[in-house]
Amino acid sequence: MDADRSINDGWLALAGVGVGYVIAVGVVFVLVFAVPYLVLVA
Repeated sequence: MDADRSINDGWLALAGVGVGYVIAVGVVFVLVFAVPYLVLVA
C-alpha cells in the first residue's frame, strides 16, 4: 500500500505543478497581450 500512496502523492505534486504553470502562463499572457491591447484600444 505504500507504493500506491507514493504514486498518488506523485500525481498530486504533478497536478500542483500543472496548476501553478497554467496560472503563471495566464498571468504572462495577460501582461504581454491583454494590457497592451487595452492600452491601444483605449
